[in-house]
Amino acid sequence: MLMKRTSLLAFMLVTSAASAQSVPEKYFGYFGGDYVSENPSNPGMGTTLSEMKDHTNIYSIGAWSYDTSPAGKIASENYVLGELAAAKAAHLHAVAPATPFVFQGAGTGCRFMDPDANRAWASFAQKMIDQGYLIPNDPVRSTVVAVYLVDEPNGDGCLDDVDGAVNPILQNAINAIRTFPGTVTLPMASILTTDFKSFKKGIELIDWLGFDQYGDSDKNWAGHMSSLKNYAPGKKFIVVPGAMQGCKDVDVDDTGRFTDALTNDPDVVWLAPFMWISTSSTCLGVRDLPNLRATYAQFGLSIKAQQCNSSPAAKGFCQSTNISPAIDLLLNN
Repeated sequence: MLMKRTSLLAFMLVTSAASAQSVPEKYFGYFGGDYVSENPSNPGMGTTLSEMKDHTNIYSIGAWSYDTSPAGKIASENYVLGELAAAKAAHLHAVAPATPFVFQGAGTGCRFMDPDANRAWASFAQKMIDQGYLIPNDPVRSTVVAVYLVDEPNGDGCLDDVDGAVNPILQNAINAIRTFPGTVTLPMASILTTDFKSFKKGIELIDWLGFDQYGDSDKNWAGHMSSLKNYAPGKKFIVVPGAMQGCKDVDVDDTGRFTDALTNDPDVVWLAPFMWISTSSTCLGVRDLPNLRATYAQFGLSIKAQQCNSSPAAKGFCQSTNISPAIDLLLNN
Protein backbone atom coordinates (compact mmCIF):
# COMPACT_ATOMS: atom_id res chain seq x y z
CA MET A 1 0.00 0.00 0.00
CA LEU A 2 2.86 2.36 0.85
CA MET A 3 4.44 1.73 -2.55
CA LYS A 4 1.16 2.49 -4.31
CA ARG A 5 0.67 5.72 -2.35
CA THR A 6 4.27 6.75 -3.01
CA SER A 7 3.92 5.99 -6.71
CA LEU A 8 0.69 7.93 -6.86
CA LEU A 9 2.32 10.88 -5.10
CA ALA A 10 5.26 10.83 -7.53
CA PHE A 11 2.88 10.66 -10.49
CA MET A 12 0.90 13.63 -9.21
CA LEU A 13 4.04 15.65 -8.61
CA VAL A 14 5.10 15.12 -12.22
CA THR A 15 1.71 15.74 -13.77
CA SER A 16 0.92 18.76 -11.62
CA ALA A 17 4.29 20.30 -12.49
CA ALA A 18 3.53 19.79 -16.16
CA SER A 19 0.06 21.27 -15.81
CA ALA A 20 1.51 24.31 -14.01
CA GLN A 21 2.94 25.52 -17.29
CA SER A 22 -0.30 25.15 -19.24
CA VAL A 23 -2.77 26.86 -16.89
CA PRO A 24 -4.27 29.92 -18.63
CA GLU A 25 -2.87 33.15 -17.21
CA LYS A 26 -5.65 35.48 -16.09
CA TYR A 27 -4.90 38.05 -13.42
CA PHE A 28 -6.91 40.84 -11.84
CA GLY A 29 -5.16 43.36 -9.59
CA TYR A 30 -4.74 47.11 -9.32
CA PHE A 31 -1.67 48.76 -10.82
CA GLY A 32 0.53 50.04 -8.00
CA GLY A 33 -1.26 47.96 -5.42
CA ASP A 34 1.21 49.08 -2.76
CA TYR A 35 0.84 52.81 -3.45
CA VAL A 36 -0.18 54.85 -0.41
CA SER A 37 -1.50 58.37 -0.15
CA GLU A 38 0.66 61.02 1.47
CA ASN A 39 -2.32 63.34 1.82
CA PRO A 40 -3.55 63.39 5.41
CA SER A 41 -7.12 64.10 4.31
CA ASN A 42 -7.33 60.63 2.81
CA PRO A 43 -8.46 57.99 5.34
CA GLY A 44 -6.81 55.28 3.25
CA MET A 45 -3.25 56.13 4.22
CA GLY A 46 -1.00 53.15 4.79
CA THR A 47 -0.98 49.73 3.21
CA THR A 48 -4.22 48.72 1.52
CA LEU A 49 -3.45 45.10 0.63
CA SER A 50 -5.86 43.95 3.31
CA GLU A 51 -8.65 45.89 1.60
CA MET A 52 -8.21 44.37 -1.84
CA LYS A 53 -6.80 40.89 -1.27
CA ASP A 54 -10.23 39.25 -1.19
CA HIS A 55 -10.97 40.00 -4.87
CA THR A 56 -7.52 40.17 -6.50
CA ASN A 57 -5.14 37.41 -7.53
CA ILE A 58 -2.10 39.54 -8.37
CA TYR A 59 -0.33 42.23 -6.34
CA SER A 60 1.46 44.93 -8.31
CA ILE A 61 4.42 46.29 -6.33
CA GLY A 62 5.44 49.69 -7.63
CA ALA A 63 7.01 51.62 -4.76
CA TRP A 64 10.70 51.55 -3.80
CA SER A 65 13.56 53.76 -2.72
CA TYR A 66 14.23 56.26 -5.50
CA ASP A 67 17.88 56.19 -4.43
CA THR A 68 19.70 53.87 -6.89
CA SER A 69 23.00 53.97 -5.05
CA PRO A 70 24.13 50.62 -3.56
CA ALA A 71 22.56 51.63 -0.22
CA GLY A 72 19.36 52.68 -1.97
CA LYS A 73 19.19 49.38 -3.80
CA ILE A 74 19.45 47.52 -0.50
CA ALA A 75 16.55 49.61 0.82
CA SER A 76 14.54 48.72 -2.28
CA GLU A 77 15.38 45.03 -1.86
CA ASN A 78 14.19 45.06 1.74
CA TYR A 79 10.98 46.90 0.90
CA VAL A 80 10.03 44.69 -2.06
CA LEU A 81 10.86 41.48 -0.21
CA GLY A 82 8.61 42.63 2.62
CA GLU A 83 5.75 43.24 0.18
CA LEU A 84 6.32 39.83 -1.39
CA ALA A 85 6.07 38.27 2.06
CA ALA A 86 2.71 40.00 2.47
CA ALA A 87 1.57 38.77 -0.95
CA LYS A 88 2.59 35.21 -0.16
CA ALA A 89 0.80 35.33 3.18
CA ALA A 90 -2.33 36.52 1.35
CA HIS A 91 -1.97 33.72 -1.25
CA LEU A 92 -1.59 36.24 -4.08
CA HIS A 93 0.72 36.20 -7.05
CA ALA A 94 2.81 39.32 -7.56
CA VAL A 95 4.58 41.50 -10.10
CA ALA A 96 7.93 42.64 -8.73
CA PRO A 97 9.66 45.84 -9.91
CA ALA A 98 12.91 45.74 -11.86
CA THR A 99 13.47 49.47 -12.33
CA PRO A 100 15.43 50.29 -9.15
CA PHE A 101 17.83 47.40 -9.77
CA VAL A 102 18.56 47.75 -13.49
CA PHE A 103 18.37 51.50 -14.21
CA GLN A 104 19.81 54.66 -12.78
CA GLY A 105 17.33 57.49 -12.34
CA ALA A 106 14.58 55.35 -10.84
CA GLY A 107 12.43 58.30 -9.79
CA THR A 108 10.63 60.57 -12.23
CA GLY A 109 12.21 61.53 -15.53
CA CYS A 110 14.59 59.58 -17.72
CA ARG A 111 16.15 56.22 -16.96
CA PHE A 112 19.90 55.96 -17.48
CA MET A 113 22.47 53.23 -17.99
CA ASP A 114 23.31 51.31 -14.84
CA PRO A 115 26.69 49.53 -15.03
CA ASP A 116 25.78 47.78 -11.76
CA ALA A 117 22.60 46.23 -13.20
CA ASN A 118 23.85 42.64 -13.45
CA ARG A 119 25.10 42.50 -9.87
CA ALA A 120 22.12 44.36 -8.40
CA TRP A 121 19.55 42.23 -10.22
CA ALA A 122 21.32 38.97 -9.36
CA SER A 123 21.38 39.98 -5.69
CA PHE A 124 17.67 40.79 -5.63
CA ALA A 125 16.55 37.82 -7.72
CA GLN A 126 18.56 35.35 -5.67
CA LYS A 127 16.93 36.66 -2.50
CA MET A 128 13.48 36.20 -4.08
CA ILE A 129 14.40 32.59 -4.83
CA ASP A 130 16.07 31.89 -1.48
CA GLN A 131 13.13 33.31 0.46
CA GLY A 132 10.62 31.26 -1.52
CA TYR A 133 8.90 34.06 -3.45
CA LEU A 134 10.16 33.10 -6.89
CA ILE A 135 10.00 29.52 -8.13
CA PRO A 136 11.54 29.66 -11.61
CA ASN A 137 9.40 28.22 -14.42
CA ASP A 138 6.47 27.49 -12.08
CA PRO A 139 3.99 30.40 -12.25
CA VAL A 140 1.24 28.43 -10.53
CA ARG A 141 3.18 27.93 -7.29
CA SER A 142 5.41 30.99 -7.46
CA THR A 143 4.42 34.22 -5.75
CA VAL A 144 6.32 36.24 -8.37
CA VAL A 145 4.91 35.58 -11.84
CA ALA A 146 6.33 38.59 -13.70
CA VAL A 147 8.68 41.51 -13.28
CA TYR A 148 7.67 45.07 -14.17
CA LEU A 149 10.60 46.29 -16.23
CA VAL A 150 9.90 50.02 -16.50
CA ASP A 151 6.88 52.29 -16.74
CA GLU A 152 6.13 54.12 -20.00
CA PRO A 153 9.54 53.54 -21.57
CA ASN A 154 8.37 55.34 -24.73
CA GLY A 155 6.87 58.27 -22.86
CA ASP A 156 9.76 60.72 -22.79
CA GLY A 157 12.06 59.54 -25.58
CA CYS A 158 14.80 58.41 -23.21
CA LEU A 159 14.39 54.69 -23.99
CA ASP A 160 13.16 54.95 -27.59
CA ASP A 161 14.84 52.84 -30.25
CA VAL A 162 18.15 54.18 -31.51
CA ASP A 163 18.95 53.94 -35.24
CA GLY A 164 16.46 51.11 -35.68
CA ALA A 165 17.82 49.05 -32.78
CA VAL A 166 16.91 48.53 -29.13
CA ASN A 167 18.04 51.41 -26.95
CA PRO A 168 21.35 50.40 -25.26
CA ILE A 169 20.07 51.53 -21.85
CA LEU A 170 17.03 49.27 -22.19
CA GLN A 171 19.12 46.43 -23.59
CA ASN A 172 21.49 46.63 -20.62
CA ALA A 173 18.57 46.36 -18.20
CA ILE A 174 17.00 43.43 -20.03
CA ASN A 175 20.34 41.64 -20.28
CA ALA A 176 20.71 41.80 -16.50
CA ILE A 177 17.38 40.00 -16.07
CA ARG A 178 17.87 37.49 -18.86
CA THR A 179 21.43 36.48 -17.95
CA PHE A 180 20.52 35.54 -14.38
CA PRO A 181 19.63 31.82 -14.49
CA GLY A 182 16.56 32.08 -12.27
CA THR A 183 14.90 34.80 -14.37
CA VAL A 184 15.76 33.70 -17.90
CA THR A 185 12.11 32.93 -18.62
CA LEU A 186 10.38 35.21 -16.11
CA PRO A 187 7.95 37.42 -18.07
CA MET A 188 8.88 41.10 -18.27
CA ALA A 189 5.99 43.56 -18.29
CA SER A 190 5.66 47.22 -19.24
CA ILE A 191 2.81 49.65 -19.79
CA LEU A 192 3.53 52.05 -22.66
CA THR A 193 2.16 55.26 -24.06
CA THR A 194 0.47 54.89 -27.45
CA ASP A 195 3.60 56.05 -29.34
CA PHE A 196 4.40 52.44 -30.25
CA LYS A 197 6.33 53.27 -33.43
CA SER A 198 9.21 54.90 -31.57
CA PHE A 199 9.63 51.78 -29.45
CA LYS A 200 8.98 48.93 -31.86
CA LYS A 201 12.35 47.21 -31.28
CA GLY A 202 11.98 47.55 -27.54
CA ILE A 203 8.51 46.00 -27.76
CA GLU A 204 10.04 42.86 -29.25
CA LEU A 205 11.91 42.14 -25.99
CA ILE A 206 9.02 42.59 -23.55
CA ASP A 207 6.56 39.77 -22.81
CA TRP A 208 3.50 41.51 -21.30
CA LEU A 209 2.54 44.85 -22.85
CA GLY A 210 -0.17 47.39 -22.25
CA PHE A 211 -0.90 51.07 -22.71
CA ASP A 212 -2.50 53.78 -20.60
CA GLN A 213 -4.80 56.10 -22.51
CA TYR A 214 -7.46 57.15 -20.05
CA GLY A 215 -10.72 58.56 -21.35
CA ASP A 216 -10.53 56.83 -24.74
CA SER A 217 -13.78 56.05 -26.52
CA ASP A 218 -14.38 52.37 -27.20
CA LYS A 219 -13.43 52.94 -30.84
CA ASN A 220 -10.19 54.75 -30.07
CA TRP A 221 -9.22 52.22 -27.41
CA ALA A 222 -9.84 49.34 -29.81
CA GLY A 223 -7.69 51.08 -32.40
CA HIS A 224 -4.81 51.50 -29.98
CA MET A 225 -5.12 47.87 -28.87
CA SER A 226 -5.11 46.66 -32.46
CA SER A 227 -2.04 48.79 -33.21
CA LEU A 228 -0.16 47.42 -30.19
CA LYS A 229 -0.98 43.86 -31.21
CA ASN A 230 0.36 44.55 -34.70
CA TYR A 231 3.65 45.69 -33.20
CA ALA A 232 3.71 42.79 -30.72
CA PRO A 233 2.57 39.53 -32.34
CA GLY A 234 2.65 36.56 -30.01
CA LYS A 235 2.82 38.66 -26.85
CA LYS A 236 0.55 38.81 -23.80
CA PHE A 237 -1.30 42.01 -23.00
CA ILE A 238 -2.25 44.16 -20.02
CA VAL A 239 -5.42 46.28 -20.10
CA VAL A 240 -5.35 49.39 -17.93
CA PRO A 241 -8.63 51.23 -17.27
CA GLY A 242 -8.60 54.61 -15.64
CA ALA A 243 -10.32 54.19 -12.29
CA MET A 244 -10.12 57.56 -10.55
CA GLN A 245 -12.61 60.39 -10.16
CA GLY A 246 -11.84 64.08 -9.67
CA CYS A 247 -8.18 63.64 -10.54
CA LYS A 248 -5.93 65.28 -13.13
CA ASP A 249 -5.14 63.15 -16.22
CA VAL A 250 -7.15 60.08 -15.11
CA ASP A 251 -10.85 59.35 -15.69
CA VAL A 252 -13.19 56.55 -14.70
CA ASP A 253 -13.26 54.42 -17.83
CA ASP A 254 -16.22 52.19 -18.57
CA THR A 255 -15.38 48.76 -17.18
CA GLY A 256 -17.04 46.68 -19.90
CA ARG A 257 -14.37 46.69 -22.59
CA PHE A 258 -11.69 45.79 -20.06
CA THR A 259 -13.54 42.96 -18.33
CA ASP A 260 -14.57 41.65 -21.76
CA ALA A 261 -10.94 41.73 -22.91
CA LEU A 262 -9.70 39.70 -19.96
CA THR A 263 -12.59 37.27 -20.20
CA ASN A 264 -12.65 36.69 -23.94
CA ASP A 265 -9.24 37.54 -25.39
CA PRO A 266 -6.81 34.64 -24.81
CA ASP A 267 -3.87 37.00 -25.20
CA VAL A 268 -4.93 39.40 -22.43
CA VAL A 269 -3.25 38.31 -19.21
CA TRP A 270 -3.84 41.10 -16.66
CA LEU A 271 -6.57 43.65 -15.98
CA ALA A 272 -4.86 46.41 -13.96
CA PRO A 273 -7.17 49.29 -12.99
CA PHE A 274 -5.39 52.52 -12.08
CA MET A 275 -5.80 52.77 -9.16
CA TRP A 276 -7.08 51.54 -5.81
CA ILE A 277 -6.13 54.38 -3.45
CA SER A 278 -7.42 57.92 -3.25
CA THR A 279 -4.76 60.60 -3.25
CA SER A 280 -6.87 63.27 -1.54
CA SER A 281 -10.39 63.86 -0.33
CA THR A 282 -11.38 64.91 -3.85
CA CYS A 283 -9.18 62.66 -6.03
CA LEU A 284 -10.78 59.29 -5.44
CA GLY A 285 -9.67 55.81 -6.40
CA VAL A 286 -11.65 52.59 -6.55
CA ARG A 287 -11.61 52.10 -2.78
CA ASP A 288 -13.74 55.24 -2.34
CA LEU A 289 -16.06 54.87 -5.36
CA PRO A 290 -18.75 52.41 -4.15
CA ASN A 291 -20.28 51.47 -7.52
CA LEU A 292 -16.91 51.00 -9.24
CA ARG A 293 -15.58 49.11 -6.24
CA ALA A 294 -18.56 46.75 -6.31
CA THR A 295 -18.14 46.11 -10.04
CA TYR A 296 -14.44 45.32 -9.80
CA ALA A 297 -14.86 43.30 -6.63
CA GLN A 298 -17.46 41.07 -8.28
CA PHE A 299 -15.36 40.62 -11.40
CA GLY A 300 -12.16 40.07 -9.44
CA LEU A 301 -13.80 37.39 -7.34
CA SER A 302 -14.73 35.49 -10.49
CA ILE A 303 -11.17 35.69 -11.86
CA LYS A 304 -9.74 34.64 -8.51
CA ALA A 305 -12.09 31.65 -8.34
CA GLN A 306 -11.23 30.68 -11.91
CA GLN A 307 -7.52 30.70 -11.12
CA CYS A 308 -7.85 28.86 -7.82
CA ASN A 309 -9.93 26.09 -9.40
CA SER A 310 -7.85 25.71 -12.56
CA SER A 311 -5.63 22.90 -11.23
CA PRO A 312 -4.70 21.07 -8.01
CA ALA A 313 -1.50 23.13 -7.89
CA ALA A 314 -3.43 26.39 -8.17
CA LYS A 315 -5.84 25.24 -5.49
CA GLY A 316 -2.88 24.49 -3.26
CA PHE A 317 -1.42 27.93 -3.83
CA CYS A 318 -4.70 29.64 -2.99
CA GLN A 319 -5.36 27.58 0.12
CA SER A 320 -1.95 27.23 1.67
CA THR A 321 1.65 28.12 0.91
CA ASN A 322 2.95 25.46 3.27
CA ILE A 323 1.54 22.23 1.84
CA SER A 324 2.32 20.58 -1.45
CA PRO A 325 -0.68 20.62 -3.83
CA ALA A 326 0.02 16.97 -4.60
CA ILE A 327 -0.13 16.04 -0.92
CA ASP A 328 -3.28 18.14 -0.52
CA LEU A 329 -4.88 16.21 -3.38
CA LEU A 330 -3.76 12.89 -1.95
CA LEU A 331 -5.11 13.63 1.50
CA ASN A 332 -8.39 15.21 0.45
CA ASN A 333 -9.57 12.91 -2.36
